[in-house]
Amino acid sequence: MEHGMAERIVERAFSPDRLAESSGPISVDLAVFTLVGRELSVLLTERTEPPYPGFWALPGRLRRPGISLDAQARAQQTAVTGIEGGWIEQLKTFHRPQQVDGGGHVVVPGRDPRGDVLSVAYIAIVPTALAESCSERTGEGEQQWHPVRRLPVEMAFDHREIVDYAVRRLRSKVGYSSIGFQLLPSEFTITELQQVYEAVLGLSINRGNFWRRVVDRGVIEPTGKERRVRGKRAILFRFTQQAFGLREEPDGFIEA
Repeated sequence: MEHGMAERIVERAFSPDRLAESSGPISVDLAVFTLVGRELSVLLTERTEPPYPGFWALPGRLRRPGISLDAQARAQQTAVTGIEGGWIEQLKTFHRPQQVDGGGHVVVPGRDPRGDVLSVAYIAIVPTALAESCSERTGEGEQQWHPVRRLPVEMAFDHREIVDYAVRRLRSKVGYSSIGFQLLPSEFTITELQQVYEAVLGLSINRGNFWRRVVDRGVIEPTGKERRVRGKRAILFRFTQQAFGLREEPDGFIEA
């Protein structure tokens, strides 16, 4: 194929009209997690405007032109949590356009009744000590932490699906990475650390096995400080930034 012909084909394929036809709105949604008490919880906002007024939803906004999705997600994270530089990671793109049959009846509802809107979802973490201040922040609607085991039966859009996927992703990551330490202060007890992992994973962990994984492997180290917990002295530890995973592999097994 001659060079000039190839250029003309590219121009037709990527003309402004064709680009406009193929483009659509994008929502940037955040699944923000923390521990409230000993329960893994997600931050939800109560919608005040259509669609879904009065329903709980993930914090999110339609994409702003001229800014990257990652930058917007980071800005939204700061706005809803009040924390600068917290941990955040892109989760997944969710897309479900409305489908109709030959008679014009909706057989598959779209994820957004306003139109064919993509959702680029992000997962973020708030340290447990800062959770209360997040729920006290006010924006377009009330913000509350909801335990993932007791989510609202119906949520706005497909946000229940997004939360469920984010929980599975978080549990997977906590099994093979050190992400669990993001939920803790810089100094913590071994019991507090174990409680974090048990809350996220939703299971009990054998204390002896856990101790060997984090202490004997040098994942945490004593700070030389102590704290009184229930009248007893407890040694304070800190994370050593060493690579860590409770499971040997992402799909491995934690012995309870």
